[in-house]
Amino acid sequence: MSGGGVSVAGPGAGDLLPDLERIWEAARGLGFDPLPTHFEIVPAPVVYEVAAYGLPGRFTHWSHGKAYHLLKTRHDYGLHRIYELVINADPCRAFLLESNSRLENRFVAAHVAGHADFFHHNVFFRRTNRQMADLAAVHAERVRRYEFDHGIEAVERVLDAALALEPHTDPWLGPQEAPPLRPDEPFEDVLLFIQVHAPALEDWERDLLAMVRDERMYFWPQVRTKTMNEGWACIAHSRILRRLGLDDADYTEFARLHASIQASSPLTYNPYAVGYHVWERILETRGWEEALRIRETEDDVSFLRNYLDETVVERCNLYIYARRGDEWVIVEDDWEKVRDLIVLSRVRGGHPLITVVDGDYQGQHQLLLRHVFDGRELDVEEARHALAHVERLWRRPVYLETRVEGREVVLTSRGPEKG
Repeated sequence: MSGGGVSVAGPGAGDLLPDLERIWEAARGLGFDPLPTHFEIVPAPVVYEVAAYGLPGRFTHWSHGKAYHLLKTRHDYGLHRIYELVINADPCRAFLLESNSRLENRFVAAHVAGHADFFHHNVFFRRTNRQMADLAAVHAERVRRYEFDHGIEAVERVLDAALALEPHTDPWLGPQEAPPLRPDEPFEDVLLFIQVHAPALEDWERDLLAMVRDERMYFWPQVRTKTMNEGWACIAHSRILRRLGLDDADYTEFARLHASIQASSPLTYNPYAVGYHVWERILETRGWEEALRIRETEDDVSFLRNYLDETVVERCNLYIYARRGDEWVIVEDDWEKVRDLIVLSRVRGGHPLITVVDGDYQGQHQLLLRHVFDGRELDVEEARHALAHVERLWRRPVYLETRVEGREVVLTSRGPEKG
């Protein structure tokens, strides 16, 4: 059933559609411009499967199954619940739990409208493939064929390595922009370099790397704008639901739901809360038109660097804590230092920058990588584990230049580092 830029399928769709149409009308009246969106009312296992895999129909891998069972177990024991799940597509696809109350569905739909607006207008989403769900299903079929032809374990080994390396990609490069074997300058897309230059990979293995990289390109803008996007969706749901004229009981339930996703803790960073309060400060001090410009042109790094201020640090309790005995105590309360640490943690989605220096190191087709040091050292054991994945694909020795305890060292997947 459809109307007004929204459609819905599943149990109770006919009753829900008028609410969705009112929400989309209210969103547009407030100045939001969401993409058309299709809602599906589904049981909890479907929601948690899509959340774990990232896209419906995506290829099977043990890491997706692990994430699914964790989410479902936490749901079954009442420890966690996913209220909203929306996929960047055209039309967007959003999932509603069959067990939701009417107010919960309206809350989720208003939140989704904010995401659909953000997907529509933010510059980092303009190059994403909005048909990626269809392409992911094609990828999954190819993976199944490779499993049949080459064995499940062989395919899994390649996917393990590819997924470990997927953060080390360059979203601005096309697939034809790989450098020569010995780049003139350090090259940031490690996965693409290996896909093109690994000396012993078979064609089906290179295809698996290309699939993983394609899907990473789709997810990368969501990683890059997580705080902005969730905060903007919270601005949308709070303003839209106020416009709907809720009765006292529904308004109380809405306030509870809003508070539940805004909760802060010294142990975790809550992008919903931080994003919401930064946007509120922007709207208070700069107005709606400036907020629209920021929503269109910035990512989390610039958003937090430019607009996270002392007021937001206080509202969100963003101080740096450390454990002292049985208590957590504040060890850093200078809001500018707190802001700078948060910004640093958002650069590249929190992943270190690793570059390719030489694909023919020592003239033996060995691979030399370099960690671009930003003040944070790598976990040496984690780095060696990642290097083992790289060697599984490169099939020659792989070296990583980095800094450990103030010394320049070269790590390998095994043995002590060389200073």
